[in-house]
Amino acid sequence: MPLIAALSTRVIALLELMRLEKTFAAAVYVFLGAYIAASPGELWSARTAAAAAVVGLITAFGLVINDYCDVVEDGIGKPLRPIPSGRVSRRLAGAFAWTLAATALVTSAFLGVRPLLFAIAMVGIGAAYSFRLKGTAFLGNAAVALMVSSILVYGALSVGRVTAGVWMAVIITFPYMLAQEALFNLEDEECDRLAGLRTTATFLGIDGAATFVRIVLAGTMAIALAPWLLGLVSATYLWVLTVCILAPITLMIFLLRRPLSWPAVVNAVKLSRLVWVTSLLPLALLK
Repeated sequence: MPLIAALSTRVIALLELMRLEKTFAAAVYVFLGAYIAASPGELWSARTAAAAAVVGLITAFGLVINDYCDVVEDGIGKPLRPIPSGRVSRRLAGAFAWTLAATALVTSAFLGVRPLLFAIAMVGIGAAYSFRLKGTAFLGNAAVALMVSSILVYGALSVGRVTAGVWMAVIITFPYMLAQEALFNLEDEECDRLAGLRTTATFLGIDGAATFVRIVLAGTMAIALAPWLLGLVSATYLWVLTVCILAPITLMIFLLRRPLSWPAVVNAVKLSRLVWVTSLLPLALLK
């Protein structure tokens, strides 16, 4: 019984490291990219499902290897996380992360050369972020934004084409993810500063980072409006965009105004995660 209990604790801890909700969300972006690129009446195939599995595995790898590298920071600000709490060893977490990456690469090899090269690049960027880029101002944010937005391209590749609508969705998603990652830095500023990390928030300071996030969010709104202003989408897109992206981003910008308060940052972070979900609908209308 003690052995079974210990194994159960480790399995639960490993699943917690994977952050299954984020892994699932990344896989959903594959289907979104495939939907935008698919011809009318074209159904998703087993290739799209396999591509979603690859992205889910790569996302899980990135999250686990990030915790592997963040032992000091998590020990300061998040002591109940699986590794600093001792529920799983750092060595086991590292081995698990690379197993996820290897499984993703093997699976992507069956999808063709381009999907395999994409998967290799994403694993490389994920590893570079955790081992090096996270502790650099702006570059770490940009690396994550690139990984997330490029998922749409990977999904499109699963149906054999990357359309203009897919590229528009990528161009809208990238700056939003850049702002969100900088916002996460703002939330973690204290523990990152104590751990000696040079993130966007520790580099710019609290007010400077908040200003950066507001500027990038405003830019995201302008970019998201561009397809409608250029006559590339219908009025339906504008209405859905307003409800699902423009209105909540406006509220986020309001929350991050000066003087900045900690509850406002926490609420902005929560709202940013909601927008990541609601944005699926207007992006789908770029088809």
